[in-house]
Amino acid sequence: MEQVKLLSMTVGLTVLIWVTADNLVNETVNVPVTFDVAATGPDMLVSSANQAVSYQVQVVGPRRTIAQVQAASPLSIRLRVPEHAVGILAIPLKESLKEQWREFHKVAVVSVSPPTLDVTVDRLKSYDLSVVITQPTLTYDVRPQHQPTSTRISMRESRYNELAPSGDLPPVDITSEVDRLLRQQVAGQSVTIPVSLDIRHFGPDAKVSPNHVDVTATVAAQRRTEEIPTVPILIAVSFANLDKPYRAVTRDGSEVVTQTIRVSGSTEDVARLVRGETRAYGLIHLKEEQFEQRGVFVPMTPEFHLPPGLDLAEKTKPIEIKLVETIDEEKR
Repeated sequence: MEQVKLLSMTVGLTVLIWVTADNLVNETVNVPVTFDVAATGPDMLVSSANQAVSYQVQVVGPRRTIAQVQAASPLSIRLRVPEHAVGILAIPLKESLKEQWREFHKVAVVSVSPPTLDVTVDRLKSYDLSVVITQPTLTYDVRPQHQPTSTRISMRESRYNELAPSGDLPPVDITSEVDRLLRQQVAGQSVTIPVSLDIRHFGPDAKVSPNHVDVTATVAAQRRTEEIPTVPILIAVSFANLDKPYRAVTRDGSEVVTQTIRVSGSTEDVARLVRGETRAYGLIHLKEEQFEQRGVFVPMTPEFHLPPGLDLAEKTKPIEIKLVETIDEEKR
């Protein structure tokens, strides 16, 4: 029985000595490591072009722990980037690993190759941004007005420094988008449309609130000028002269019948007049003195009545007329 106990103690001591000896033997190896960077501040943005690069980290430690490290390789370690101004930060990897190595606390870092990791540090900041409409290409009866006239943009500080070296961000010009959208609306009617803000040139992380403005405008109808021949001319007299026997003649002896005019208006309104779907006419108002001066040519300018939306494109020429009594002509 005593021999069995002695044998057990001997075996236990042997194992303990072996384990102790194994832990006292250090090994030095190179371990491939990639690094992932993370920001420490809520408004920080960090990135590195070398995140996919495999670094060679030389470590030393107990043989068994080193074996565990090698079994887990290649390793990916997250580096928390400390607060830093916008720009490039070179992180010394050996020091960072000493501070952040948690899984293998018995392992010491001898060296890292390359020794540093370049990290780009940026920040998201918010600024007021104006929204403008500068030179519309369409013709408007009521020019575009928009609300609100500004928005709040969140963007990278580095991009802000590029766009606003003097301290003021360039406004968002929505003119082309306003023209494009309003070109599809009915001319002559007031409309209000939402216009989205294009902020792509402010950077990939840029966001605005609100992200659109409401634009109100009235697009002018496209105008056309057309010559309208043979517009009827009517002679108008007062009630007191309705029964007087007369007729109005021109210098060639013909009665006043028609005149050619030029009108201007929306394309559709002019087209309806040309097609005869609407009518135009002129009026010559005879006054009492014309009846007293029968037989004398007097220049008279007709007053033209046009369909709604149409105007005379140019002044009309007066017509020289004289009144001739029909009774006198019958006697001759």
